[in-house]
Amino acid sequence: MLRRLGVLGLAVLVFVAVLGLGVVPFRDWLDQRETLGDLRGQVSDIEHQNRAYELRVDALNTDEEIERRARAEYNLVRFDEEAYAVLPPPGDVMEAPGIWPFRG
Repeated sequence: MLRRLGVLGLAVLVFVAVLGLGVVPFRDWLDQRETLGDLRGQVSDIEHQNRAYELRVDALNTDEEIERRARAEYNLVRFDEEAYAVLPPPGDVMEAPGIWPFRG
């Protein structure tokens, strides 16, 4: 009986050792692989965004782009030009009813 108990205890100990040394690290390794894939995707997206920003910065450093933005965003003109502001047409005039308190 004691021998069976010793074998059973040893089997349980081996099972726990295999579980602790094999299954748990394997699961952690799978989780790390998944996380690594997600992080690589994020890095790829950020690199793509950085390339787009670099192209935008390069475009902003040209005289044509500076002039275009100065005209569009700040309404600036060259020294030999005149700027006019064109207002939109007035909206439809709403007639007030001829009853109190709108009576004139």
